[in-house]
Amino acid sequence: MGKVLKFFGYYLLGLMGILLISTAPALFRQREFLSISNYINELQMLFSSILKPSEWTYLFKGSPVPLLEHLWEPYTYSMTVFFGGIFLGFLLAFAGAFLTVFLPKWIQSAVSRLLGVLESIPDLLLAFSFQLFIVWLYRKTEILLIPFVALGQEKVYALPILAIAALPMVMMYRVLLMLIEEEWTASYVQMAKGKGLEKYFILSVHILRNIIKSAFYHSKIIIWGSLSSLLIIEYIFNMNGITTAFLDDFRPIVSSVILFLLFTPFFVIYQGTELFIFKDRRAVEEADTQMNRFISAPSFKRGGTWMKYVLEEVLAHFKNPKFLLGFLVIFGTVAISIIYSSTADPLIDQYRHIYEDDKLVSTSPHTPEYVFLGTDEFGFSVLDQLVIGAKYTIIFALAIAFFRLIFGFLLAIPYAFFLPVKVQRVLEKIVDGMHFLPMTIIAYILLYPVLWMPPDGFSTTEGERILYQGIILTLLAVPLLVTLLGNEMKLVMKEEFVTSTKVLGGSSVHLLWRHLLPHLSARMGVVFGQQFIQTLLIFIHLGVFDIFFGGTKVSYDPNWPDPPISTTYEWSGLIGAAKNSLMTGRWWLIIPVLVCFMVIILSMQLVIQGMKEVQQRRVGVPVDQNTWLKRLLRRRPSAKRETRQVHMEDFEFTHTKRKHG
Repeated sequence: MGKVLKFFGYYLLGLMGILLISTAPALFRQREFLSISNYINELQMLFSSILKPSEWTYLFKGSPVPLLEHLWEPYTYSMTVFFGGIFLGFLLAFAGAFLTVFLPKWIQSAVSRLLGVLESIPDLLLAFSFQLFIVWLYRKTEILLIPFVALGQEKVYALPILAIAALPMVMMYRVLLMLIEEEWTASYVQMAKGKGLEKYFILSVHILRNIIKSAFYHSKIIIWGSLSSLLIIEYIFNMNGITTAFLDDFRPIVSSVILFLLFTPFFVIYQGTELFIFKDRRAVEEADTQMNRFISAPSFKRGGTWMKYVLEEVLAHFKNPKFLLGFLVIFGTVAISIIYSSTADPLIDQYRHIYEDDKLVSTSPHTPEYVFLGTDEFGFSVLDQLVIGAKYTIIFALAIAFFRLIFGFLLAIPYAFFLPVKVQRVLEKIVDGMHFLPMTIIAYILLYPVLWMPPDGFSTTEGERILYQGIILTLLAVPLLVTLLGNEMKLVMKEEFVTSTKVLGGSSVHLLWRHLLPHLSARMGVVFGQQFIQTLLIFIHLGVFDIFFGGTKVSYDPNWPDPPISTTYEWSGLIGAAKNSLMTGRWWLIIPVLVCFMVIILSMQLVIQGMKEVQQRRVGVPVDQNTWLKRLLRRRPSAKRETRQVHMEDFEFTHTKRKHG
């Protein structure tokens, strides 16, 4: 009975968090910035509406209709597609990870590279690719394999499910492989091998049982990222889903009810699992995770200094070829963008008309036949826009991912070790209202009032809008990372080497720096990569709905209004301006920027993989760093060796007969 009361109490705390989020646009009404009075008034009105079911209405084509009755059909449609995609993605991830363990090293490497490329493909391009493949197949064979877009009252399921399943499959696959590799070095695995147990038995019985809890906590952040893709999937496939209904009626009461519906099933699954399935060992966990109360200065290497230690850490990563290659691509792209922005005049070349031999041969938008990578509808060079916007997109995404991880890690330390268990649980349930809500919707609610230019112009500077957007996108993920990293720290604190360190009198800082951090570094690297990728995806999602980095410049000309444009030429602005170009045949407007996103994501994956290899080697996980080039160079000397036939004449026998005494 006590667990049931806790379950409903935590659920109410989550609903309270949703109400606080739904009224956030009131902070920026009437050209005010962070108006607390407007926010409090809007919150009071929302509470009043919640208590009066007669006011639960949805404005459908200007006419009020019952809210829940109108939302139920699109809600069930969206959840069917989403849960189908998540189930398919996780199923393939588990099957693929367990199968990969039994494959040769070269096949594992090939699979990892293939999935890395798949992870770098934005969901927008992936959904378009599925549609174009079905259309291409129909044109070649006149066979419509499956519906590729919803028309009227029709519904599509197969392609949206496949599109949603892609990212969860890749992310969960990588997490499972990392956990399995670390478990293979545990002492109980070595003992099981010594007893002659089969590899399959060890993996399916022992390792699976020990990694399932950590995979469960990682799945939260994966599902949260996938929820952000739901809005884009519904837009691309013309689905009449719950997130589309959200955009048609932006009132707080509608936003609250929609977020309630999205939040409830995930709360039941995750909190129900933690409360009723996971064993309750709070007293043991509290004792295991309790740090020593005294704090001393961290000791690095004997005879060394702090600066020397940091330099050694940095150089150790740059010796890894994957880390070095990924870093050079990202750093080189940013450097070229900054240098070009400082020296080019004009920043972006414009080609309105192109003449050859005094004859007009092309008008904007120009194809790549006349201008390298083509131009947009106004004649501005796509290449110049890509170069100019690279520094904003990459630096901003890196900064958001970095600050998310830093704040999440720093706050996870007091959360996991110094707060009472009851306080931890209360804080965790308060932030659970944000864990299972589409980040795209939350970002849209909070950023639209600031980034969308009103009819009389912006009341804020571009720097203020950039700072505000960075703070919002950072804070949205920090609560989830605090609980994720805090739970991971608790799991590490149960290890025998941690107990030995505490018994021997190791200080809290020593324990954190020398033991916890090395074991968490590989996982933190994976989380950093996930955050970077999710940040880029959020840029793309907001760009589709014309919410651009630094602000959206809007034309209010009643006769010939220009389309919304980005004030900084960052990459998501290019995607927003060309989101329908694939269907109109103007592929050069969107393919180059999507390729740029893919290259940066692939480079970040190399950086993360390099960090993972360096850190795993330090904690004893065997890592094969031999690249194909090293293996090729090793084989060359052996290929030049001359083979020689051995004959009996080549030997001289000193005793041809055996003497008998």
